[in-house]
Amino acid sequence: MKVVIIGSGNVAAVMGRLMHAAGHEIEQVWSRQEAHAASLAQLLGAAAVTDLKGLKPGADLYLLAVSDTGLEPVAQQLRLHNELIVHTAGAVSKEVLKPVSSRYGVLWPMKMIRQSMETIDPVTIIVDGNTTATIESIEKIAGIFTNGIITRAGDATRERMHLLAAITSNFTNHLYHLAADYCAAEQIDFSLFYPIIADTARQVQSFHPKNVQAGPAFRNDTSTLHKHEALLKDYPSLRKVYEALSESIRHQFGHANH
Repeated sequence: MKVVIIGSGNVAAVMGRLMHAAGHEIEQVWSRQEAHAASLAQLLGAAAVTDLKGLKPGADLYLLAVSDTGLEPVAQQLRLHNELIVHTAGAVSKEVLKPVSSRYGVLWPMKMIRQSMETIDPVTIIVDGNTTATIESIEKIAGIFTNGIITRAGDATRERMHLLAAITSNFTNHLYHLAADYCAAEQIDFSLFYPIIADTARQVQSFHPKNVQAGPAFRNDTSTLHKHEALLKDYPSLRKVYEALSESIRHQFGHANH
């Protein structure tokens, strides 16, 4: 498969390396910044391009991996014929590519990707396209990146999945961030909490989260809740999050306003 990569950031770099390692030919790498295009192109044995008009026609895949805000401006400058073009964003409609080609879609790895990654597995990959045949082609390409879950989702569902990815991954990571900072300030080893973090993640893969909920808010143990809030008096940001989540848990289990 001959591939043109439009972008040079984390997603472009990692997916480009994986396609290259799988034996696919990366023909060109585009970036607005010449140094970025040249660096990734050299790694992938490709030509560096800084002018979108210089992209070669006839490739099997045009992988558009730029920021969400950059997708539409770049797409507006692209014109292909029936070559396949996909973007990699979770929260952007596939229709942004409609003016570009008669074959277009989305290949979104549901994962925070960093350039240092040698693989993106384990990962769920969401695909979509403007026709059934296009979706089937994108599914085959997704198989380059994972032996795991590849599933289809239209724009509306994918946007909701992107929201849920933020809640289940970004929000939980932020909680770990706040907890790690608290540990550092209070001279507690954050690694002591790794087992309970891992165990909770395992349990929600086997049971509905409501069936594994625990803690003082779940029990409506107001005495312990007040003790915890007092311990957070010098950490107003973390206390605000603690109070909001505790109230949400109490509400879910019928304790709110009791």
